[in-house]
This record gives sequence, C-alpha cells and structure tokens, in this order.
Amino acid sequence: MAFGFFKKAQIADTIFYNGHIYTHDPDFPWAEAVCCTDGRITAVGDYEAMESMKGSDTKLIDLKGKYLFPGFIDVYRSPVLKVFEEQYLSLTDCQDKDDILGKLADWSQEHTEEEILFGYGFLEELAPDTQDLDECVSDKPVVLLSASGIGLALNSAAEAIVAETAEEECIEVITTGYVLNLLIPFDFQIIEEAVNTEISDLCDKGITTVFNRQSPDYFEGLYQDSLIGMYNEGLLKQRFFGSYFVNRPLNPRSLNHTLMRRKTSCNEMGDYMKAHTLNLYLDQNRCPVEFSQEALNTIILEVADKGFGFFIDAVGYEDLKAAYQVASLLRSKGYRNKMVIASDFTLRPEEASQLENIEDILTTWGSDIMAEHPVVSNVSSVEEAIDALTVGAAAIIGMEEELGMIEKGRLADFAIFDENPLNLELKIFSRIHAAMTVVGGQVVYDAEEDMMEEMYNILLTQHL
Repeated sequence: MAFGFFKKAQIADTIFYNGHIYTHDPDFPWAEAVCCTDGRITAVGDYEAMESMKGSDTKLIDLKGKYLFPGFIDVYRSPVLKVFEEQYLSLTDCQDKDDILGKLADWSQEHTEEEILFGYGFLEELAPDTQDLDECVSDKPVVLLSASGIGLALNSAAEAIVAETAEEECIEVITTGYVLNLLIPFDFQIIEEAVNTEISDLCDKGITTVFNRQSPDYFEGLYQDSLIGMYNEGLLKQRFFGSYFVNRPLNPRSLNHTLMRRKTSCNEMGDYMKAHTLNLYLDQNRCPVEFSQEALNTIILEVADKGFGFFIDAVGYEDLKAAYQVASLLRSKGYRNKMVIASDFTLRPEEASQLENIEDILTTWGSDIMAEHPVVSNVSSVEEAIDALTVGAAAIIGMEEELGMIEKGRLADFAIFDENPLNLELKIFSRIHAAMTVVGGQVVYDAEEDMMEEMYNILLTQHL
C-alpha cells in the first residue's frame, strides 16, 4: 500500500487584507494582504490565495483600503533621554562651573519638594567640588551626573549618606552605579508613566522599533525595567535596541564585562529587546580625557572579539578620520562586526583612497538626539524618509534580514495609515499619524480605539 504525505498549510494567527500593502520590494512593490504566524510574515499577496491559511482562530483584520507599510525604525533619537528630560536638571549647555552652580541654585528654589536634587550632562572638567555644592545647597543631598554617565559630583549631605551606608554594607569600592541606586533621584511610577507616554507617541508616528543612543547606562536600565514589566504583562508595544554609551577611553576588559552583562539581561526577550551595540561618541574638543587613536583601536578590537557591533558618532572632522581609520583596521583584521559611522562631515576622497576595506562601512548623518522627527531634516523627499526609516534603519541595527520590508519570513511589524505616505509632501509627512501599529503580527496601537476610549473616559468623568 502506498501512503501519500502532504504538507499541511500553516494556519495564520492574523491576516490583514483589503488594503494597499507597500512591501518595499522593487520586484513586487504592492500587495493586497499579508499573513502572520508566530510573529512572522508567512505570506504576502492576494487575499484569495490565503484561504488555506485561515483557521477557526485566525483573526481577520479588514484594512478598509488603508495603507500598510513596514514598521518604521527610529535610530536617530533617544527615547530614553526624552523620558527623563523633565525629570532632572539639565547641565548640558553649561560653559563653566558658575553656570552649573547657578542652574542648581535656581532648580533648588523651584523644586523645594524634592528630597534629592539631581542633575545630568555637565562636562567632567567643569565639575564643582563638594565645597562649591555645599555653598549652593546644604540642606538636602545633591547628585550631579556627568555627560559620560560616569563622573559624579556630590555635596556633603549626599557623601554622608553614601559613606554611612557603604560602611554598614561593607562596600569597599563605591561606584557610580552604587551611588545612583542608593540615592535614587526618580519616582519609578512617574518614570513608568513617562515610558508609556513616549511609547504611545512613537506608535502614533508608526514607529515599531527604536535604537537608543547617547544616554547613560543608568537611564537606559530604568527604561528597560519598565519595558520588561510591560513584556511580562503582554503589553509591550515596541522593540527596543539599546547601546552602551562611551565618550572617553575605558578599560576594554571592564567594558566587555558590562556589554556582556547588558546583552545577557536582554536574552529572555528575544527580538523584542537587544543590547549588542557599543555607541562611541568621539568629540576630541570636549572629551573629558584624551581619546587617542591607539586607545580607540584597542577598545574596538577587544570588543569586536565578543561579537558586538559599533555605532560611532564622529562630531568633528578629525573624529571622522579616527572613526574611519579604526574601521579600516577592524576589517583588515578580518572582523565583520556591524560598523556604522554618523557624522555631519564626509571623508575627503583623497583621504578615503588611502584606507582599505571600508566599502561596507555604513554611514549616516549626525543626529539631533532630541529632534521632533527622526529624519525629515536630513532628506529631500518622502521616499528618502521612508527608506531611512525602514531598510536603512534595519541595516544600521543589524536587522536587515528581519525588518524593513514586508516579505515572507521577516518579523511582522507594520505601520498602517489612512492615506498613502508616498503621496504627501515632506513637511506633511513629518506630522503624519498612524491608524495602527503592529508588532509581531499583533495590533499594539489602534488610533480609533484609543480615541473612543478617551471619549468614554471623558464622558464618565463628566457623569461622575
């Protein structure tokens, strides 16, 4: 007796149909429907051809003529710094120690209810000493964190708490992390609410993945804690790709230890959270200590051994040259780690010709981390903007085979709009609102449902 074996069609979790689906595939740019199973795309094409993939539990979502695009990926701004923006005294623009002390005095008078005064962003060479801070504020602890996320300035009240607690706990080495976790300057509930607001705002823009840069590890850790809570409750609405921010030479061994710890902490969340990038910020004019080419080379080569990728912000032209030199060295040693260089400058042709193996180095523009829109000020058309937010951004975060296009096998992340973004002017595109965002094949944001819920809450409040 002969037996016939037939491959059973994979039953879909969700099918989006009756829409205009922009695949970003030049050979097959538009489709009518997309099928999703276990968080991935399992079919793209005509709705009728997906009949065999429907099951009793398949969720059918009628797009009603809407436009479905690959989920947008923001790699140019910092959602973490955006969340903490209103939670601390910003010292980023301070030009000298008097600026820092003046801002601290004003902040103290405006925030009398705060138990701990916390500031962030000063250059370490401008750090006020304990006496300076005591003369400014003496009745409560003051904790100032440098732009590098490493240097601290404390007044006597803060130092006394740290010293007493460290003695009780038999702590021999007091680190920045220890001080910040002891003198916690933030209300966690407020931070969680701010993270939720930021994520909702990003969903409204069609952003399904973010790549965070230029924020202290302490801030990013608190942001990730909120995301882990959402993930455990099944409420996570975005993928988060973190990076470890370094703006001065550090010991490569301890740097690798930190990078491995951060990567391990994200493993349980799979493709929803990753930490596999070192973000090097090169600015020789403002670096707290000399960042030589030799130090840069040593860091890159030793970190590359552990498989991490690199995103280098090169502020000045000399910084750009240093970035390309280490990129060329990395490739000459046979390393294929992801390497991205961001700068407002372009390497001169005569200098580029002297470097080898830099053909696959990704380049992009310098970033305004707190900009309102991630790309519109750096592109000349909506087409360029969408390219930068999809295939371009996916390549930058090392997910070019997983995100950026609507294609079988890729992660099912979509941004859905009432009108075709490609038909808009660039200035209008910068203000576009998504009708839905989809992550892993699941609708995580629905503007219409959110509006109805908001109206219901308003009516309920008025009734009460």
